[in-house]
Amino acid sequence: MSDPLKSAALTDDSTASPQDPPPRRALLSIFFVVFMDLLGFGIIIPLLPRYVPNYESNPLKVTALFSVYSICQFIGAPILGVISDRFGRRPVLVLSQVGSAAGYCLLGVATQFVSDPSLTLGLVYLSRIIDGFTGGNISTAQAYIGDVTTPANRAKGMGMLGAAFGIGFAFGPFMGGVLGHFNVALPAYVAAGLSLVAAGMSYFWLPESRVHHPSESQAWLHPSRFVSVLKNPILANLLFLGFAIMAGFVMMESTMVLYLNNVFHYRELGTGLFFGFAGLVIIIVQAGFIGKLTSRFGDWNIAIVGSLLVCLGMAGYAATSVLTFLPVLLLTSAMNATGRSFQQPTLSSLISNNAGRQNQGIAFGMFHGLGSLARVIGPLIAGQAFRWKNWGAFVVASVLALVCAIWMLGIRRKSLDSHAALPAEVISEAGATVP
Repeated sequence: MSDPLKSAALTDDSTASPQDPPPRRALLSIFFVVFMDLLGFGIIIPLLPRYVPNYESNPLKVTALFSVYSICQFIGAPILGVISDRFGRRPVLVLSQVGSAAGYCLLGVATQFVSDPSLTLGLVYLSRIIDGFTGGNISTAQAYIGDVTTPANRAKGMGMLGAAFGIGFAFGPFMGGVLGHFNVALPAYVAAGLSLVAAGMSYFWLPESRVHHPSESQAWLHPSRFVSVLKNPILANLLFLGFAIMAGFVMMESTMVLYLNNVFHYRELGTGLFFGFAGLVIIIVQAGFIGKLTSRFGDWNIAIVGSLLVCLGMAGYAATSVLTFLPVLLLTSAMNATGRSFQQPTLSSLISNNAGRQNQGIAFGMFHGLGSLARVIGPLIAGQAFRWKNWGAFVVASVLALVCAIWMLGIRRKSLDSHAALPAEVISEAGATVP
């Protein structure tokens, strides 16, 4: 029986030659696409409770808004990942941004022109469905970075996307809080316009990164391509680990607005400022430190430390239900955001390095598909936990983050054992690093 890791290395990367660095405007376009995605997603976070009648007594209806969006993304993301492998990254990026623009326009119309609460809520759900089905731009952008980077600088490239994530997540809720304070529909229209700008940048500026091979035309959507990814034990574990990490994160994300309202009595503006602070920490860590830290300590070690910081951060959020002081809340937020900043780019880099050049789109499509499934399950659990205690979701997320840290230690050991059994030239071709 052949070693899956060795087979993946030989089939995917042994024939691949390093590509020239992409034009600077291409990296700017990718950065902007990711920024727009998170800006649009984050811009409605401070407003979500306002879309649900009697939201104080209906936390599950609020968190279900996250689930509806994510279950559609769970279905669409892996398919879009494979399509991007077959037809190219740029068409998928353009499609996803146009779909997002349509969803945001519908959201604006629903909140501005529809007076019936039930119909408004239904249209809000429909807008999330549209955006969810076409929201494959993050996984495709990560596959693009995997196409044009080498294993040595891949974490830095993923860190650039992480910085875009942080900036979008910083400005999104902040903009939503400020604009929504004056007009609840305005943030949705702004997000739609920016999505169309990003689509135009992708179409006119972004050079295609994917090199096609004639043999792919017969089996580009065959289930065996997904199976081949799951047969790599290290890669499969990393994908399911990503599911667990995302589930814990979204438990916090989907209940934080309700928590800040109930415990700290923050409304839209205060909530927007809180998320803006967390996003600022993400920007600083991912733009200024993640490349240097991974170069010195390795992806695995930084990812493990990140999970431990998230564990402490989630526990700290629960503690603020008693220690209701702003400095304690901000310190806890900084700790959690730093841990998240350590987790995301390093995990993406590890997945990319273990997937091989030919399977970047499939691997990241599955990664974000599982992440979308976590965004379905996590909010439902969080909604139930929130009904028990305001801080119940944070406790569950803290325990889950600790499990992830222990799990990652086990995966790292398996990776070390697998690489010890491979010839040096195969490890070099696979591009996997295990410091």
